[in-house]
Amino acid sequence: MQHTKRTFGPLDDECDCYACRNYTRAYIRHLVKANEILGIRLLSIHNLRFLTKLMERVRIEIENDNLGTFAEEFYRKYYGE
Repeated sequence: MQHTKRTFGPLDDECDCYACRNYTRAYIRHLVKANEILGIRLLSIHNLRFLTKLMERVRIEIENDNLGTFAEEFYRKYYGE
């Protein structure tokens, strides 16, 4: 991946949050580096959406008795293990 200050895509290509739909990684980085409160607010919006979607998925996987497999996929995707 390119260095963040030159990355003009969303924080996360798979995310549907307000921050990812409307702002680039580079712009959010600029806001954070400039100590603009909007940068932190956009990161918070993104993080809350990520966690909300994660918990929705966990509930579904528990109902389907598939949490172990999901956990393995999640760790592999985000931690490369």
